[in-house]
Amino acid sequence: MPALYAPEYLLAFCALAYLLGACWFVAGMRRRPGNANAERVQWVSVVVAARDEAAHIACCLRALLAQDYPQDRYEIIVVDDGSTDGTGHIVREFSGETASVRLLRTEGSGSKKAALSLGITKARGEVILTTDADCEVAPGWIRGMLSHFDDGVGMVIGFSQIGSPSAIKGWRQGYEAADFTCLMACIWGSAGWGHPMAASGQNLAFLREAFLDVGGYEKVMHRASGDDVLLMQTMRRSGRWSIVFANQPTTFVRHPVAGSWGGLFGQRSRWASNAPTLAGLDPLFFGYMLLTYVLSWAMLMAPLLCWIGLLEPLWALGAVGAKVGGEWGVFNGGIVLSGRRELRRYFPLWALLQPLHVVLVGSLGSLGIFRWKGRVHLWGRRVRGASPNVEVSQPSRR
Repeated sequence: MPALYAPEYLLAFCALAYLLGACWFVAGMRRRPGNANAERVQWVSVVVAARDEAAHIACCLRALLAQDYPQDRYEIIVVDDGSTDGTGHIVREFSGETASVRLLRTEGSGSKKAALSLGITKARGEVILTTDADCEVAPGWIRGMLSHFDDGVGMVIGFSQIGSPSAIKGWRQGYEAADFTCLMACIWGSAGWGHPMAASGQNLAFLREAFLDVGGYEKVMHRASGDDVLLMQTMRRSGRWSIVFANQPTTFVRHPVAGSWGGLFGQRSRWASNAPTLAGLDPLFFGYMLLTYVLSWAMLMAPLLCWIGLLEPLWALGAVGAKVGGEWGVFNGGIVLSGRRELRRYFPLWALLQPLHVVLVGSLGSLGIFRWKGRVHLWGRRVRGASPNVEVSQPSRR
């Protein structure tokens, strides 16, 4: 084998590129701090898509109704997407509140984007905020997110964290929290360079005008996932709107941990299923995902290659050191932002398991294989589940 193609050189190239990417994220965190200056009071619509969220929707609504924003200037729209557990009944119990709480219904569309699109169509606000039905927002969430809409800004990406310190009670929860902290730190860092790579629908705000300008979810409606990242990438690619990251604690959103390892990997596989679409929308992001996938395979194969004599152990250790060192820089940036220093104890476990995680999730995601809300998907499309027909009920004004 020519020396140019020896495993050592390939591994070194991947590890170095991965390290440089991590440094790029870290530098981006410092490049453009949050600029929360805008004070204009605007009409706001908070849109929440919910399917079988009876255990969480009341807590979510109580937090949304406790905002320090003028309650006659925002509405809450919950789209009950074919729930069978009484989610809609709980929403109706919030009638008579100061802020407007409206309930819309679909009949098993199987697409969160379709549910959100319905809510946005019926919304009256010039600014749309989205969060998930199992999330909890801070009292200053609306005001803090709105403060970032300077001239030309079409979308604000908010920071989301998994669980509270008291909710992280084991190694699995700690792993998930560490993994999500790294993800959010990468989003923050890439946004600092003016090239955000991802977003989370748990904490997102955008102008209704910008949403309509890029055609909403029309181009990505066929995907089962991606109501956040694909919309953001569509808006970024249009070149007509700026996208910024909100890094103030008052804008943070909290999301519960997954119920099991299977639930966690299913969620991540669902997210990874958007990779083929992202290849066209953002080649830079797709390239870094592919690099991470290849390097993760190399990390898993390194012991075998060392054992059969195709890889020198020092080269393998150097690659591991470069990879983990870069990841620590990104992770530590997320820890400093969130103030969740107790998560540092889980970093060694995360760094150890992350290559296997990436390979499993990347492989399943590339095939679009996952189960979500009782529906089975293949190639990112639903193959078994409820009828795709969508029915719209009359909204109930609260």
